[in-house]
Amino acid sequence: MSEIQQRLNDEFDQLLARVRANKSFQDAEQKYHALSDRDRTAVNVMAAFLAVYLLYQLVLAPALGYLGSASNAYERELENHEWMVAQEPKAREMLETKSSEREGSLLSVASATAKNYDLNFSRFEPLGDDRVRLRLDQVQFNNIVNWLGELEADNGISAVDISLDSAGPGYVSVRLTLQG
Repeated sequence: MSEIQQRLNDEFDQLLARVRANKSFQDAEQKYHALSDRDRTAVNVMAAFLAVYLLYQLVLAPALGYLGSASNAYERELENHEWMVAQEPKAREMLETKSSEREGSLLSVASATAKNYDLNFSRFEPLGDDRVRLRLDQVQFNNIVNWLGELEADNGISAVDISLDSAGPGYVSVRLTLQG
């Protein structure tokens, strides 16, 4: 540690020697010493004031500004968290209501709603009571998007894993897993 401190002191001394060797600095130093005691005191006071002002503007003001914005962001996030905690019972109730409103099995609901969008499953595989894996070949992309939107909004069924492959302009082949 003392080795690093010694090296820093040596570099600072070298920098100070270069500044003192500068012609402009020497001229300013001569003018400063030529001033009366009262004028030198005024220059010292102004230099101290300037140093404090620069310290404030360059270090303290940005730090205080960041602290204020971080504090405001924290307060907003805390309010969001409190709101989410307050909404949790309502969300749980809505989820329970959605799942109990569905008539029939997940596969039957998916099949019935798919007919509204001219979608036919080329393959399906039930994965328990609440999941089903489906494959649809060469179907219109917009029909898939609208069908999935209806499943989510009206039946509480969501796609948890989707794989799309292009099957021509506007058409896709889809592998997906529905859960709900």
